[in-house]
Amino acid sequence: MEIAPFQPVDMISNLPDNVIEIILMCLTMRDAAKTSILSKQWRYKWVKLPQLIFDDTLWQKSERNQELARMKFVGILYQVLLLHQGPITKSSLIIPNLKGCSEINHLIYILWKNGVEEFTLKIKNIEEYKLPSSLFMCLQLKHLNLSSCLISPPPSFKGFNKLIRLELHGVTIDPEVLGSLISSSPLLEHLVLHVPIEVDSLKIDAPRLKLFELECYPTHVCFKKSPLLAIVSETSGIDLYEDEVIVEDGNCKFVEFFDSLPALQQLCIDSYFMKILAAGQLQSRLSVSLIHLKILKLFEICLDSLDDLSYVLCLIRSSPNLQKLNLEILDRAITDSSPVLEFLKVQDYSDVFLNQLQKVKLEYISGTVPEMTLIKLLLEKSPKLNRMVIWPIVICDERLGILEELNKFGRASPNEGISTYNTYKWDSSHMRDLTTQATKSPKIKEEERKSVGAKWRENRAHQFCDHQAILATFNNLKILKLSDISLESLDELSSVLRLIRSCPNLEEVKIE
Repeated sequence: MEIAPFQPVDMISNLPDNVIEIILMCLTMRDAAKTSILSKQWRYKWVKLPQLIFDDTLWQKSERNQELARMKFVGILYQVLLLHQGPITKSSLIIPNLKGCSEINHLIYILWKNGVEEFTLKIKNIEEYKLPSSLFMCLQLKHLNLSSCLISPPPSFKGFNKLIRLELHGVTIDPEVLGSLISSSPLLEHLVLHVPIEVDSLKIDAPRLKLFELECYPTHVCFKKSPLLAIVSETSGIDLYEDEVIVEDGNCKFVEFFDSLPALQQLCIDSYFMKILAAGQLQSRLSVSLIHLKILKLFEICLDSLDDLSYVLCLIRSSPNLQKLNLEILDRAITDSSPVLEFLKVQDYSDVFLNQLQKVKLEYISGTVPEMTLIKLLLEKSPKLNRMVIWPIVICDERLGILEELNKFGRASPNEGISTYNTYKWDSSHMRDLTTQATKSPKIKEEERKSVGAKWRENRAHQFCDHQAILATFNNLKILKLSDISLESLDELSSVLRLIRSCPNLEEVKIE
């Protein structure tokens, strides 16, 4: 009996077409094209992919002659478009050094002809590249991401009826055109605007909007119809140490703003946008309760400023179901702090209830009275608090005093653990995880960092010697992580050893 020779089975080529398509779409355009040499069956698999991603993997970075590199890239682009078969539902053009514009226009025209649904354009070093009219004919678009270009739709443009996600980064666009573009996209759910526009008011008319992210010059944002909007982020991107924005007193827009956001669950906002909303009017509590707000992130907040402090307390009072609070403190010198101290003396916190608050993060703490008062309030009013991260600013000479003071505060939660950065000392009977890091504040200039860092290292061991009696025993501490530690320094080594000796039940130590 003759036995037939063994025939190897080509498992890869026998995979279903949809599985092969998924595999190829995980590869770069260059690697997907290389699969054509696997077998005859694979020769034209890649040309049928519904997505075309032209990124810097196709750009000859090592090519010294940039014009020659551009010509090679254009050759690849046209070759891919010539060979491609079937519809193109997704395409991206992400090239850092492409200076020509005509090829982009041709690509967009072909995408329009193929019914593209998702398009990303990110090009640098092109001065005022104006989008061609063919882009505004892509009425099948669902996702649109544009960067560094001029947006000027033709008069006949009536909007993208199927657009769900819109992202604009560094584009040039007239505010009225922007408002029209948003309002003429009735299915819009995700809107990201990082645009350098200066207007008194920006109106957002998007009834299906669920996420809104804005980074621009401070302006009042008016949500006309946004009953589903759950995530809002408004930041100015301004250097608050150098720039100053004057906000004129007027009618408070807090109520109007939050009334238009009945489903708000997450709010990220900086002090400039808060000042615009408050318009110089101080309130202890909003007339509308933010019952759905779970995450609150406030940036560039100066708690030594009466305005900023009152806005923060107002939002905390008005958010009974808050679960996570992040505050980034601005360390700005205030000439007269007496108004803030008088304000704190007359405050009544009996109406503050943070029964759902679980996580708190405070960055750049310097130990001022308003900061310590806020921390004390959060500890006393949060029965479910399980983690508080305190990041003292490195230039603070009294960081050990800050932590000593925090040890005296009462706590509503028996389970909270507190991690502190830029220091080694903390006493909490329930703490199980301590992470410390000798990181310099990013707001300090480089030349200042060197002198501050040297002074900090110089004084740290002395401070520990002065506070040996204060250093507590961490009976429940299991994990200890120390960063930016020089064990060649006798002072630092002794400090680390003293801390380890204070942790009898330590299970894990990591030193970098």
